[in-house]
Amino acid sequence: MQIIPIMLLLALATPALTLAAAPQRSAATPRITAVTVYQDRAQTMRSATLNLKTGTQIVALEGLPVLLQDDSIRVEGSGTARVTIAGVEIKRRFLEQTAEKRAKELEEEIRGLERKVGGLDAKKTGLSAQKAFLESIRVAWSDRLSKELAIGRPTSAELLDAAGFVASGIAKAEEQLLDIENDKLQLKKKIDALRRELREATGSQRKEMKTAEVTLEVSREGSFTLNLSGVVSRASWEPAYDVRLAPEGGSAQLTYRAQVRQQTGEDWNNVALTLSTARPSSGGAPPELKPWRVAFWRPPPPAAAPRYYESRAKAAMMELDDRVLAAAPPQEEPEEAAAAVQTAQLDSEATSVSFVIPKPVDVASDGSLQSSVISINTLPVSTHYLAVPKLSQTVYLSAELVNQAGYPLLPGPIRIFTGNTFTGSATLKKVAAGETFTLPFGSDDQLTIKREELKQHKQAGLFGKNRMGYRYRLEATNFRKQPQTLTIKDQLPLAGDSEITVGLTDVTLQPSEKKDDGTLLWKLQLAAGEKKEFSYEIVVEYPKDREISGL
Repeated sequence: MQIIPIMLLLALATPALTLAAAPQRSAATPRITAVTVYQDRAQTMRSATLNLKTGTQIVALEGLPVLLQDDSIRVEGSGTARVTIAGVEIKRRFLEQTAEKRAKELEEEIRGLERKVGGLDAKKTGLSAQKAFLESIRVAWSDRLSKELAIGRPTSAELLDAAGFVASGIAKAEEQLLDIENDKLQLKKKIDALRRELREATGSQRKEMKTAEVTLEVSREGSFTLNLSGVVSRASWEPAYDVRLAPEGGSAQLTYRAQVRQQTGEDWNNVALTLSTARPSSGGAPPELKPWRVAFWRPPPPAAAPRYYESRAKAAMMELDDRVLAAAPPQEEPEEAAAAVQTAQLDSEATSVSFVIPKPVDVASDGSLQSSVISINTLPVSTHYLAVPKLSQTVYLSAELVNQAGYPLLPGPIRIFTGNTFTGSATLKKVAAGETFTLPFGSDDQLTIKREELKQHKQAGLFGKNRMGYRYRLEATNFRKQPQTLTIKDQLPLAGDSEITVGLTDVTLQPSEKKDDGTLLWKLQLAAGEKKEFSYEIVVEYPKDREISGL
């Protein structure tokens, strides 16, 4: 038996061991399957299904957008294969080589089409010359025709043959010229399209993409779906509302819509869309108060007097140091940079609400709005009428609604309808779940208000006081067939000095409420067809020797 040295066996075995330890590499382009959109960003979920064999494998997930934040990328997966995710590395690369190759192909194709156009132009020149020759024959025959016919030449048969030859030749030349023009037109369209593509390819030479290289330790082969999630900017959603007041006025239908907009550089096609009210940009913790210190102002200490150098040698050395420092190049100060914003991870649903759109949607990356209905809720309503006759002699319908949707209504535009009639638009402020909010529903001509100024007088009162009086008469009428409540709002001037007094006198109907800001409220109960009138006077008194403003 031949004995093989141990060192030779190790040498033969070493390459095999090295090959077995080398990781297997593969590439995949994951598809966006789900997106969660916040009000200032979005979290995308991408998936790629792989067939894995045992051993160490490095899978390159290619085609990731440059806006994908590296620190937000998370990788997970599941399948029949038993896999341990050992690590993830994010790499950047430019599509310059691919763009250059495509640009060269387009340039070559354009040159080929331009050569065809040149050939058609040459053919057109030949046909034009042929047509001109036939035309010259026809002109020459017209001059000689009468002379030749007089002596019996040519015969009628020969004449018809010659005429047919010239006519058919000219017609055929014209037909071929038309075909050439049509072929040139088609070629020019193709050239224009290729040139547009060439401009796009040339402009995208430095387009940057990202690749996530995922290291997998596979202990059992099988199928495995790899999921990669990450946050991208330039995506947002905003709410929009339609509210429709029922004819009886006791309820309103609120349609809650979401308008999604994104410019992330890639389209979201057939994705599961979720909208979240969470705001990662606001951080996860409340701001902290800094100590608020109050102290008496103290003048700054006087500037220190110049140092006195006792010896001339010391002074000379200091002067030399100053010269050296002056000659030295100034040190560049570090550039200022904004502080990094800590991005909060999406927490539990305890502080936010997510809306899952039931059907997959498409959202293009061109910034256009994609609208989806979140919910339709019927909310209880309490209507009332309000008039501010000092500013407008119009009665307005307002409604108090209670948000019984179970989630907050975020700020956004709202379109207001009374039945099927569009009455206007407004901006809805944030409304918490269970909170009451008020919406205007436009003017109502079935209730009228009139405000008339009866007189205005100024007279010197007793004890050297001036007195300014304004008297008003108001008339409210309900032309509806049901009783209505009308709130009328007016105001008293506010005295800016203790020597100025303001009063309300000769009131035939006391206001229901007086507020500290001078607001006066009258709540009138008007029966069907009822009219009510009342009057009052606003009196302002101030010292006789003083001037007053605001009246």
